[in-house]
Amino acid sequence: MPGESVPNGHISIDQTRRVAQSAFDVDRALASSAAYSIAGADTVGTVRGLTAPERDVDLAHLLAFCTTHVEIDGSPVPAWADLSGVYPTADGRHLQIHCNFDHHAAGVVARLGCEATAESVGAAIAQRDAFDLEADLIADGMIGAVVRSLDEWDSHPHAAATRDLPLMSVEQIGDADPIIDQPVITTGRPEGSASTAGLRVLDCSRVLAGPVAGLMLASFGADVMRLGADHLPSVPVGVMATGFGKRNASLDLRTEPGRDALGQLLAGADVWIDAYRPGAMAGHGFTPERAASERPGSVVVQVCAFDWVGPWAGRRGFDSIVQSTTGIRAAGGDAAVDADGAPADRGPLGLPVQALDYATGFLAAGLAAQLVAHQRRVGGSWLGRVSLLRTRDWLVSMGGPDPFVPTPIAVDDSLLHEVDSSFGRLRTVRPFAGHWATPPEPLGSSEARW
Repeated sequence: MPGESVPNGHISIDQTRRVAQSAFDVDRALASSAAYSIAGADTVGTVRGLTAPERDVDLAHLLAFCTTHVEIDGSPVPAWADLSGVYPTADGRHLQIHCNFDHHAAGVVARLGCEATAESVGAAIAQRDAFDLEADLIADGMIGAVVRSLDEWDSHPHAAATRDLPLMSVEQIGDADPIIDQPVITTGRPEGSASTAGLRVLDCSRVLAGPVAGLMLASFGADVMRLGADHLPSVPVGVMATGFGKRNASLDLRTEPGRDALGQLLAGADVWIDAYRPGAMAGHGFTPERAASERPGSVVVQVCAFDWVGPWAGRRGFDSIVQSTTGIRAAGGDAAVDADGAPADRGPLGLPVQALDYATGFLAAGLAAQLVAHQRRVGGSWLGRVSLLRTRDWLVSMGGPDPFVPTPIAVDDSLLHEVDSSFGRLRTVRPFAGHWATPPEPLGSSEARW
């Protein structure tokens, strides 16, 4: 089902030249997952009577898109908080802390008992054992990860519990007749951008894979509502980069009115992207089965970091944290060479872009679209799952680590576009496929209703 073909369509991504300099095949992972996302949208279009177009995607454009490049009024929007980074520890290892949310930064500083500066944090971490500090931070609800080797990860109990999982999983969660959509209106839309037009997508996500999934569905015409909560933190660069074509609403699920409003949104949604930590939405009473009950024939796609099985099921994590934990960052440092082929000796090095996030987001969008198309053919309500860890295993299975010269992804001016927005004059990489009808909106700026 997730691999259903696109009738009469063709997607071409030229990989004759290497774009991402990495120990692993980032080019192939991002090209394949992006193509799957586009194919999913086009499959929906063909089921609804449209002709799948011929599409050519430029690999350099795709990789530039995955840099999360954002400028406001000519100034770059930072992707990382000051304290986020990889630090050496007392036992000769390295530990990464992720502090892009203010409360995570405050929690790390409180645990270390130091000043809130990178220098002070680094000095404090240098006095600690890596695994002890990782355990303390995780117990505090913070985000920290020892930089493990590939072999260390392969022998970890969670790796053993998850290594045989499929890249994407699907299960039927309810019975329903095939939904018959209203005719697709293509007038006034750029060619090839109406495949998912009229579909309502509830995008419950923050950083970064889930928002990318919603963005891709919006790129092909879906009515996407990103739903968050005012009391939850966010990362501004992510809000801007992934907010195109979406409305942006807020609800407080700690209240009865908030829960009632979410129930009404689910009753009108064709697709629900649940990218919060496993169990978070269920803790407020919202499960995939409830979504299927509220809206028979709906599709739910769940996204998380470390998956739903194994001893670390539901553990907090982000792309870079998964890279550190599972050996990708250590392998990158070991494989990096200078221009003359000598070891670069630059310490642990991650992927040149947040490839796990973007590839997982592309896969989630493609899976959601394929399941919508499948529902229109045979009926049912459906649940799909993807995780950063599964995407990591897929990437590593492609080969490597191979020697590489660390080089940032180039973002050519020809790939950028500018739009006015509520944030200011916004300059980002334009879509590599599809079309964005509106600029991103501030958090909570739309009403939480269809």
